Amino acid sequence: MAIPGDPTPRADLDAPDAASPERLPAFPLRVVQVFVSPLQLFDRLKENPAWFWALLLGGVLTSVAVAAVPPEVWTEMVRAQLLEAGQEVPPEMAGAGNIYRIGGAVASPIFWFVAAAIFCGIVTGVFAFVLGDRVGFRQVLSAYGHVMLIPALGSLLIVPLRIARRDPQLVLSVGTFVPGLEGYLGAFLNGLDLFSLWAYMLLGLAISRFEPRRSAAVACTVTVGVLVAFVGVVAIFQA
Repeated sequence: MAIPGDPTPRADLDAPDAASPERLPAFPLRVVQVFVSPLQLFDRLKENPAWFWALLLGGVLTSVAVAAVPPEVWTEMVRAQLLEAGQEVPPEMAGAGNIYRIGGAVASPIFWFVAAAIFCGIVTGVFAFVLGDRVGFRQVLSAYGHVMLIPALGSLLIVPLRIARRDPQLVLSVGTFVPGLEGYLGAFLNGLDLFSLWAYMLLGLAISRFEPRRSAAVACTVTVGVLVAFVGVVAIFQA
């Protein structure tokens, strides 16, 4: 507002500051944006790297997915693993399924947060210290927390399939479309969860929005490469 007698024009104090970052959408809207307009979401997260509620929701969804599988399905899985290892099935196996179910439901959110810290630390290290990008840990964590809602929701959606197949650890993976594979290759392809691949592709797109100098192709290659490398290491112990 101009002051009478002051020749210097002044901006209206009620006008928004063009240099200030855009306001972050409400959390429910951000959840929807992950699926319908992720790039718009990433542009907001660049200056407002919110992460806690997204991570918490992801952990809760995975916990619900574990708890939704009936105890008898967990019992069958444990019994099959013991028989495959050539061990005796104890007579008190009836209650083991419920222990695995409750234990898994409690541990899932904890693992969700720990895995987020590890993966985001690795990804941030690669981009910030190896490639020299201006990407912060909180930015990566905020994008990770949101995009990982995809596999979290995916785990809940395939609960009916897990019950039908009597396999509480079933995932929709690359190996799902290449049945019959065993050994390392089978474990590797079965570990490439399709929902996680989708999420890590979006994480790469997010980083390319945080750092305009980094192309989306390179960013996605790095993020998906981190996931593939991790699955490759885990598959060694599962083969």
